[in-house]
Amino acid sequence: MARFKQISQIQALMAKKECIRNIGIIAHIDHGKTTLADSLLSGAGLLSPCMAGTARVLDYLEAEQKRKITIKTANITLLYKTQSGSYLINLVDTPGHVDFTGKTTRALRIIDGAVVIVDAVEELMAQTESLTRQAIEERVRPVLFINKIDRLVTELQLNAEAIQKKLDHIINSFNDLIEIYAEAAYKNQWKISLAKGNVAFGAALYGWGFTANMAKKRALKFSEVISACKNARSDKLVAALPVYEAVLEMAIHNVPNPREAQNYRIQKIWGGNINSPIGEALTGCYDETPAIIAVSNVFDESGATIVAGRTFSGRIRKGDKLQLVNTSSDVEVKAVYVDMGAMREEIDEVLAGNLVALALSGKVEIGETLVELGRKNDMKPFECVNYISEPVVTLAIEPKNPQDMETLQSELVQLATEDPSLKASVDKDTGEYLLSGMGELHLEIAVNKLKEKRGIEITVSAPRVVYRECVQKQGLVVLSMSPNKQSNVQVQVEPKLEENIVYQGIKLAFDEYQNILLDVENKTQQLPKESIEAIKRGFAYACTAGPLCGEPIHQLKVSLITFEQNPNIDNTEIEHAVSKAIFGSFLTANPILQEPVYKIILFVASNLVGESIRLINRRRGKVNHFEQKGLFTQIEGYIPVVETFVFAKELRSATSGKAVWQSIFDHWEKLPPKLAQDIICEIRKRKGFLVEIPKPERFVET
Repeated sequence: MARFKQISQIQALMAKKECIRNIGIIAHIDHGKTTLADSLLSGAGLLSPCMAGTARVLDYLEAEQKRKITIKTANITLLYKTQSGSYLINLVDTPGHVDFTGKTTRALRIIDGAVVIVDAVEELMAQTESLTRQAIEERVRPVLFINKIDRLVTELQLNAEAIQKKLDHIINSFNDLIEIYAEAAYKNQWKISLAKGNVAFGAALYGWGFTANMAKKRALKFSEVISACKNARSDKLVAALPVYEAVLEMAIHNVPNPREAQNYRIQKIWGGNINSPIGEALTGCYDETPAIIAVSNVFDESGATIVAGRTFSGRIRKGDKLQLVNTSSDVEVKAVYVDMGAMREEIDEVLAGNLVALALSGKVEIGETLVELGRKNDMKPFECVNYISEPVVTLAIEPKNPQDMETLQSELVQLATEDPSLKASVDKDTGEYLLSGMGELHLEIAVNKLKEKRGIEITVSAPRVVYRECVQKQGLVVLSMSPNKQSNVQVQVEPKLEENIVYQGIKLAFDEYQNILLDVENKTQQLPKESIEAIKRGFAYACTAGPLCGEPIHQLKVSLITFEQNPNIDNTEIEHAVSKAIFGSFLTANPILQEPVYKIILFVASNLVGESIRLINRRRGKVNHFEQKGLFTQIEGYIPVVETFVFAKELRSATSGKAVWQSIFDHWEKLPPKLAQDIICEIRKRKGFLVEIPKPERFVET
């Protein structure tokens, strides 16, 4: 296969840390990320200028081309030549749709700078704020590209003064985000301004853009830009102000090289000792140190494991042996690649500070840390990535042919491995295989991938909303005995308080639903390890499916008060006793059912505001803010996830498809009592339970 002409030059630049930039493009959906990426590829000589803006090179999946949205992150390594020398640009294009935000979150771990794109008309959207906040929390330095400037002239027909005022407002709003979310050491340093050259303006679709310094050097006045937009003379602007030059020059001068970035980022994203030899290797971004790679993506390609990530230390070559820090297993490097969009180019080695793709001999999960063989004991894993959302919509999936059951289960696990925003599970009450995701689109894409990959014929249920069972007060102390009456346990439950609370007692367990198990009387200190593990399993069993209707329990504090055990007891008996006691106390603590609630943002023409608000209110939603933005109005509010299945269709009909809207999971909220009663009854029937909720006495020893 023909190699990219630039590969030898790219390999040569990998050792020159000062010439490397790891950047990502983040933005609200349809603000122009992939369009801008096309222009950057054009500037690096990888795409014809006449194709830039329409080719969507990094949206190479069929679903992306069909829907014209970015679904996955795509990496590409660019060689960009300037008058002062050549630079290696490792570029990551990320999804803008909220259902795929988890992929963007992972991408932030491996980049040092983010080009945040904002539509000049729509301004900063909720997704813009959310992604920028995440970037700042990862110590990823942001720069700003205000896109679609032409719309201010052609659509809103603003004069020069009004345009300047609008652009100033966007810049000030962006700086407000930095003021709110950045650590003190970076607030002033990272704020944007024309003088710093870390803000650019343009129209990526038409291929032009500029910074203030660029316009000054080319002696081009803003009035000339406005005139060219009015007269549809984008060609004049492209010749004088190519957008790729504006954005890449802005990134080169404002985004730190990997050695500079790792010097201050490692202490934020890595939990080890910065002053240790490993810590010094990471902060120094050295090549002649142990190889350390953070995995941001995993792909299963014809049975081969391909991982993408960043080499934070050392060098990696074909044949190297690596250890997985989290699982303690070993893998061998079968091939080393640099990503070139839809293709990969195999190379001899990748050095510290660069993005990399590896073919490995064994299975690896996203978020894993790979380290040179023999150095695992010296290495701490990278800090966990904090996702801003969680799966709140579920599908039940089953194969049409029962013989495909094992294959289906394996493929569901693989889907969740490749995308941690998906959750694959088995309902212990119904035996159904469940796939949970951020929203309907997220699940639709996952199901299509499942069908295409193995050709399995499956049946899929209608989307269901995930609920949570909670308590509102402290429950009674409940005594429960094991089924054979040989052991007993006393527990008491109550609502778990806010995060970062220091609880009294020994923390035995903490789960994904934010439930915590505490040994408040130190009853487990003298117990065998097997008994403690059985107590933890009983806690996990109870929290996975609560007594109201078998939905997960959420934000519960469980205090283990007493525990007496017959030395010869089977550990499964302990599990039963613990889960029974938790259920008993739970049912005395004023239990409720919570539903997931989306934050919703609508962008509609001003004459459609009234009808849009009525639709939100009709669907149990609440509007808390709306703001005029030119000819359009941005409406913000909250709406239960279950109501959005119908709301989307109603909104399209009421606005003739002219409303742009976005929803993202925001919080859990108590269901109204009558509705909760109906939903609990419906879920219990679907799961084959008795309709009546059990009484506490069923689980309590008298």
